[in-house]
Amino acid sequence: MGYVVLGFTYAVGGPLLGIGLYIVLRGGFPAWWMEWMLWPVKQVTPQIARLQGLTVVGLGASIVAAGLSTWVSQFLGGLLVVLAIAAYLVGAGLYVYSTWLSRRGPKEQELA
Repeated sequence: MGYVVLGFTYAVGGPLLGIGLYIVLRGGFPAWWMEWMLWPVKQVTPQIARLQGLTVVGLGASIVAAGLSTWVSQFLGGLLVVLAIAAYLVGAGLYVYSTWLSRRGPKEQELA
């Protein structure tokens, strides 16, 4: 059972880390990204894309850390779980913030 969990975390968390880093470094979403995948984001700018990329990195890191926690000592495993929860919460906060930024009106963007 442990190998299945670890394999799942690598199969899901690893690609999420890669996709997130790609978006952060590129400052935009891939051309093949469908419009329905970006439905909460109204206006995509490089800043918004990088924040969304950091969200994906946080989610991938939390999944990998949670999977690795079963293979280390109890103390280190507990620390990894706490870090996984923190990475997930930071990622969720960045997602909400970037979505809010993308939906601000033109007047609000000029003032900022």
